[in-house]
Amino acid sequence: MVDPIHDDDIDWVCNLMKLRPLDESRRNFLGSMETLDISACPGSGKTTLVVAKLAILARKWKSTTQGLCILSHTNVAREEIEHRLGNTDVGQRLLRYPHFIDTIHGFVSKFLAKPWLASSGYILTAIDNELTFSARKRALGGRRHAILAGFLERHHISMESLRITHADFDTPLAGSDFPSGVHTLMHQEASYALGQAAKLGYFCYDEIFVLGKELLAQHPGVSQTLQHRFPCVLIDEMQDTSELQSAMLSAIFSRDNPDICVMRVGDPNQAIFEQEAELATDSFPDLARCEGIADSFRFDSSIAALANGFAFTAIVPVGLVGSRQINPGEAQIPHTIFIFPDDDTAGVLDAYGQLVLQHLPPQLIATSPITALGAVHKTIDPAQMRAAHHPKTVSHFWQDYVPTANNVNHRPDTLLGYFYAARRQATIGATAKRGIELIAAGLAQMANLLSPPVPFRGRVRLHQHLEEILEGNLVARTAYRALITRVLFSADVEDENTWTASAAGIRHIAAVIGGGNQQAADTNAFLAWTAPPDETQYVEEGLAAPKLNHYRYQHQGAHVDIKLGSIHIAKGETHAATLILETFNRTHFFQALMPWLQGRNQNGARCDNDAKRKRLMEMYVAMTRPTHLLCLAIRNSSLGPAQSRERSLESLSASGWQIHHI
Repeated sequence: MVDPIHDDDIDWVCNLMKLRPLDESRRNFLGSMETLDISACPGSGKTTLVVAKLAILARKWKSTTQGLCILSHTNVAREEIEHRLGNTDVGQRLLRYPHFIDTIHGFVSKFLAKPWLASSGYILTAIDNELTFSARKRALGGRRHAILAGFLERHHISMESLRITHADFDTPLAGSDFPSGVHTLMHQEASYALGQAAKLGYFCYDEIFVLGKELLAQHPGVSQTLQHRFPCVLIDEMQDTSELQSAMLSAIFSRDNPDICVMRVGDPNQAIFEQEAELATDSFPDLARCEGIADSFRFDSSIAALANGFAFTAIVPVGLVGSRQINPGEAQIPHTIFIFPDDDTAGVLDAYGQLVLQHLPPQLIATSPITALGAVHKTIDPAQMRAAHHPKTVSHFWQDYVPTANNVNHRPDTLLGYFYAARRQATIGATAKRGIELIAAGLAQMANLLSPPVPFRGRVRLHQHLEEILEGNLVARTAYRALITRVLFSADVEDENTWTASAAGIRHIAAVIGGGNQQAADTNAFLAWTAPPDETQYVEEGLAAPKLNHYRYQHQGAHVDIKLGSIHIAKGETHAATLILETFNRTHFFQALMPWLQGRNQNGARCDNDAKRKRLMEMYVAMTRPTHLLCLAIRNSSLGPAQSRERSLESLSASGWQIHHI
């Protein structure tokens, strides 16, 4: 498929992408055409190297019917190719047939799940969790659904957690751990709901693996066909591959098959998940076929020294290396631990903001994220909150934090949530385009809540799509345009009475868009009134309001917006400064990690269970986000018993931390 890769090819791509001189390990990866694992530390330029590798392969690729298969958990690789190589010939080649670039879900859906559904006589209506949940609810009806949901809740299970475990849609829960037997009414009701929705073509994202597995079981030759179609496979972010995903990929693209090349890229020390998931037993990296990249361009040696001991797998040969060059005259930035009282987090974010303003250049603050991250960020019911667990979640440092808003596919809970976000975008943006798209997205979600005969599927330019749909209905189109004007350009303050009065007109617009039932009760909660955020103080100060989940600290005419969020969601990001927050899950985060902070433990040797392993990896991921400043917020009691706290503080100082008591 490919001519041998020579040094000239590597020099060509370095010139094309304007890469800095590459060391031996990076050049070895770019030049290899054998099955190989790449273990790359945070900030090592992994994504850039992957794109460079693909550019070389595309340039030398011969076949017009067989191609490269590039898989990951996100579309970062495709986006990076479009950004770095979009205007080049090799970039255009990579983005079209015979090559395939998508998520692992996208691959399984296209080549396994959809063919199985078609061959089995089923349609595919939507692969979407929320639409599937709605279809299951409709299958049962309101009363039966409520009874089943109540039964599951008593067993600490939600309806939304149910998944098809078998490709026979008459027995979709076969082999599952449903809390009652197959002959019970509740089991039958749940099976009916899941089965009926599946027969109508509705599936949750992770259920496509069940369908894909069924195709491979029924037609073993599919694996050979896919190996012939894709003789070269690159899997990015391999450390996040679950057991189910890894088993399926291994069954199709065996790394022991000499006729194909399988390259896996990732960092075994960053294997954390937003949801609980079972890690793959097909270990990554395979040390017998592995190239390691241990130096990071993101941060300097001071952050590398603090983070190195938290790598679960020790980084060879000499540990994590920080290669960010410090400019001449640049002062040493004090990486700081903020110690706060057990019951009082007030002042933590302000102290952090003051430190940022004191030590980071204004231009860096304005252009690079300043963040505060926690391992636990979900909403906690105050009735279930014990004082000894405080602070338990990110919102205990700032009550206005909205946990769901940082999700990649976040959808506001209400239509007004979309409209408020649209108004913020119109205020801070140079154009109204982003605000208009948010209004269109809210109406599209509402259209699907009206139980249309088929799901409404918007295109990328959603506002333009809605304009085309509404073109034949002058009343609805006029109302839609008036709604945009009212949300984005009206100075009138929205109140509950005017919102309630406008609900019927909004229902009509959404019904025309999707063809659903204008009076569907499922939209009641989505149309509920919610008060707008108070942004008057920022208008008076002549400043744009901070974005959602950004805490603003102001001091002597300067300000910094601190983005709060989850460690899991921040993985892969680069920040100017990162504050890691104390949270609670079985134990307080830093209390469990104190032996590592004090240097008594190194790496994963003392992690004897999954909870400890996960916590260590979360810490490592968070510590390797910042370029300049790393901080921790630790509750006083996490330092240990009162009589030993001074010794704890001394050991932390000796490890390189500045201590700040709040």
